[in-house]
Amino acid sequence: MRLLLVLSFLLVAGAAQAASFDCKRAATPVERTICADAALSQLDERTVAAYGEAVETLGISDDLNDPAGDLMLKGHQEWSAARNRCGTTTSCLLQQYLRRLAVLSFKPDSQAPSPLDPATGRYGTPVEPAREMVIMAAPGGVALVNIRVNAADWTCAFTGIGRAEAGGAIRITRADFDGTAHGPHALLLTPTRLGFLARHADAKDNVSAQFCGAGGSLEHPFPRRN
Repeated sequence: MRLLLVLSFLLVAGAAQAASFDCKRAATPVERTICADAALSQLDERTVAAYGEAVETLGISDDLNDPAGDLMLKGHQEWSAARNRCGTTTSCLLQQYLRRLAVLSFKPDSQAPSPLDPATGRYGTPVEPAREMVIMAAPGGVALVNIRVNAADWTCAFTGIGRAEAGGAIRITRADFDGTAHGPHALLLTPTRLGFLARHADAKDNVSAQFCGAGGSLEHPFPRRN
């Protein structure tokens, strides 16, 4: 995927057997510092793996026009720049890797507070229809959100950018970047005692009809899992 290919250029440090860099070619102080530290080298590998897993879990497209993909890359670029500013300070590099791993595990970004921090995490239930939702912190105080609902006869999949609204609600907008969604669509997450309830943001816009099979629906409760 586009995001995974670009990642190889963003993560310019790691161990000789790490996923992001060949230590035989280490050229910068940051590269050499990470190559010389086994713990940092392992964190580098974990970060690459976690990035790929997050891209898959979020259902981010490899379409060059996908705004969700652009936001995912922007977040990693900003983190990579912050990590490189650590120079040869091992404790700083360690902190930056742990910070990024937290975000890629759907936890708040410790160095970029967001109004959506309380909502980041995993939601869902295996009860029919099985539901899963993930909310990941992203640059600019927004979030990347993916919702999936699966039943015996239909499947829903919706990925968009979430923005905070009044009362703890979150509006998730999916742009029609590839011309297949017949215009932008939005879901509204309203907080409940256990998590969130997903509804069509506009009563006149049947989002489920665009992103589910016949008879499917994105309008379900999503209890928090972690």
